[in-house]
Amino acid sequence: MLVLALGAFPVGLLRGVVENRVSAALHTKVAVGSVTRDGVFSYTPVVALRDVRIAQPAWAGQGDFVRVSALRVRVPVLALLTGRFRPDRIAIDGARIALVRDASGRANWEPDGSKPKQGGASRPSLSDLSVTNTQIVLRDAKRQLVVAGPLSVDATHGLRLAAKGSFRDTPATLALTGGRIAGIDPTAPYPFAVKLSSSALDFAAQGTMRGVLDTRHFSATLRAQAPTLKNLDYLIEAGLFGTQPIDLNGTIRHDVRDWYIDRLAGTIGRSRLTARATVHKYGIRTAIDARIHASQFDFDDLADSKGRAEAAARLARIGPRVIPPTRIDLSKLWKTDGTIRFAADHVLSKGGTVFDSLSGTLNLDNRMLTVSDVVATLANGRMTGTIRVDHRSGLPKLAIDMRLAGVTLERLVGKPDMIGGQVRGHIVLSGQGETVREALAHGSGKAAIVATQGHVQRMIADVLGQSLSGAVAHAISGPSETVPLQCLIADFRGSNGVLVPRPLEIDTGSSVGRGTGRIVLDGERIALTLAGTTKSRALLRIADPIQVGGTLSAPSISVAGVGASDKPSAGGVFKVLGRSLGQALGITKIDPSAGGSTPQRFDCQAAVTAALR
Repeated sequence: MLVLALGAFPVGLLRGVVENRVSAALHTKVAVGSVTRDGVFSYTPVVALRDVRIAQPAWAGQGDFVRVSALRVRVPVLALLTGRFRPDRIAIDGARIALVRDASGRANWEPDGSKPKQGGASRPSLSDLSVTNTQIVLRDAKRQLVVAGPLSVDATHGLRLAAKGSFRDTPATLALTGGRIAGIDPTAPYPFAVKLSSSALDFAAQGTMRGVLDTRHFSATLRAQAPTLKNLDYLIEAGLFGTQPIDLNGTIRHDVRDWYIDRLAGTIGRSRLTARATVHKYGIRTAIDARIHASQFDFDDLADSKGRAEAAARLARIGPRVIPPTRIDLSKLWKTDGTIRFAADHVLSKGGTVFDSLSGTLNLDNRMLTVSDVVATLANGRMTGTIRVDHRSGLPKLAIDMRLAGVTLERLVGKPDMIGGQVRGHIVLSGQGETVREALAHGSGKAAIVATQGHVQRMIADVLGQSLSGAVAHAISGPSETVPLQCLIADFRGSNGVLVPRPLEIDTGSSVGRGTGRIVLDGERIALTLAGTTKSRALLRIADPIQVGGTLSAPSISVAGVGASDKPSAGGVFKVLGRSLGQALGITKIDPSAGGSTPQRFDCQAAVTAALR
């Protein structure tokens, strides 16, 4: 009798149960006009619901979330009674569905904020679906997407949605198509295509779901064009940033909560790249494993027009800088871990760059970012080492440990006719701040370069040795003559953003010099004094030492108040003659603190070892 009663169960009695259960699940008011069934006896009856109204949650505003004139579903009676509601046939007529999501990501179709769980995915069960006279309205404040249009599903044309509206305040159309859902195997591959067209983003994806309307398992090919990568991020919500215009295509797979980027290729501005990646979800955390290769890469492409305008305004306000203003704040990545291996074969920059290529491995672990195995090749030589950012507490803590090898003084100084030779270096700096520039402005550590062979223009060596007689003679008779560069030590030790030479020494074939002063990283200001002596007896000494000032990006050099930013000339040397003669004759008084002590010869090998340690 019980079995027979189930086959003839009066489903109309479930109207109140349906209203209460759906109301509790959606946290809003639900009303059902009537619940009836087709036929007197069936264990899988077709149940008809009429005048169904689901109100919007209070936060979403006035009106209805869902309004349906007629809804017909076929479902086993036992499933109805136990709450395991998985119909295999659905027919909808005269519906209006208003999907709403606010700027924080709260959505009316996910009222409890629940997200798909890893594993345990149920298999699709829907074999027949028809939708007629139905309108879809989407207001997604987080994506800045507002569209509305008709939705239909029939046995002839399959699934069709054609919506119009706006995306990021620009006119947009959204088209969604899918295969027919009529007498099909619900677990068979289901084709789909989606296209969003606007001046802010032109996005198209075409692929296959594992089963009918199984959005948790699918693969697709995609194409995206936009003025900036940030516009694509509004759609896919992957935490991307503003860039120059993009043109990307690729192949992706989605498995419950995990994403697989099997291939991604295209351009960002002038940069050309290929990539592949996996993105796994573990609880609330995200783990990324990616490889990125760029045949050519321009750092300027990683800023959009607004970012470039801000950089230009900053440049006009403070002038050129060597230390970049790159942000190192990791606060928004507290749920992200992973490894990204990157390589750029050719580095570009409109303002010019010393880098030819760049590669390394980026590892992020609970707001600890380590960029290891860094190799930056230059026109000659390369930089290698590690960069670390620790943002687990307080301000980001930056630590840099880089070595320089094979670079030439000609390239470093930019005056090949004045000085030449190979340079080695070691930079170990650390500091706190939200950008690299801010962190190093308060940083401590060392920055050292050394050279143990090369050449120096002889007149430069005379100026360094403060031999006015030698400088005048060589300026007239042999301005291009050179002497050996036997040793150069520039070992700067820093504290709270101030670098002081410990030591700054140079030994040429004809002179020895030593420097004092400081370099202030906050503003990159240079204030150094180079005093020297000739290895042979000078008939007349230059009255004042060499002064190095300006900034790291635009240093200036002067001798006795005469600028020598370019190579010293005979005219410049003669301008110093009067002051030096005045000192020799006791006419001109000299500040005794201006020149410091007379430098002595130094142990080059010991100084090199200490500087590179």
